[in-house]
Amino acid sequence: MAKTVLITGAAGGLGIHVTQTFAEHQWHIIATVLNNKEREHLTDIARCTVVECDVTTPESVESLQPQLPNSLDAVVHLVGGIAAVRDIEETTHDDFYRLWKLNTLSTYLLLRATVPLLKQSAGAFIAIGARAVAHPEPQKALYAATKAALVQLVLTVAEEGRPFGMRANVILPSIIRTPANLQWAPEGEEQRWVPPDDIAQCIYALCSDSGRGVTGCIIPMYGKIPA
Repeated sequence: MAKTVLITGAAGGLGIHVTQTFAEHQWHIIATVLNNKEREHLTDIARCTVVECDVTTPESVESLQPQLPNSLDAVVHLVGGIAAVRDIEETTHDDFYRLWKLNTLSTYLLLRATVPLLKQSAGAFIAIGARAVAHPEPQKALYAATKAALVQLVLTVAEEGRPFGMRANVILPSIIRTPANLQWAPEGEEQRWVPPDDIAQCIYALCSDSGRGVTGCIIPMYGKIPA
């Protein structure tokens, strides 16, 4: 019987690679998108059910819950973002709230909605943090803080899920070599960044049977950028 994975942000620069990887391994995919434009990016992926859902709003996530099967085997949470890249005194309340919704609130809402299913299936939850959590960088205070909160949510759930065989892990990438990031890459700098396929393969391994013994881990993926 095919396993089922829920992937948020499935149409993004990393999401496409993750979704294709699970499809290649014959998983059934439930992919969340924000609109029809994002939906179009997933039309050629087999075994993929696309659902419109804004995972930063409680109402939208609540409407997603009835569409999830009882046999949910994994959740891969890729929604997130970076903004307000400037000194902290130059940021605003709106900057903080925007990143809090994208990176932290979305993770909380998704965990609350899916952990009961993952406990039943001894499934896996994977989220994407950021290198800035472990290596603070100037002008990324809000980004790092909201990603750090994401990390603590997932690590706590790893302990709550441990008695049920559920696992939860976080990947901390540096800059991912996505089309959007390549638009501003200094010449040659992109060769140091992390290929999205590498992250996709790591995510799949953590969700597969080979990753059944791995939980409560922070996994750095920095490419050629120093740790």
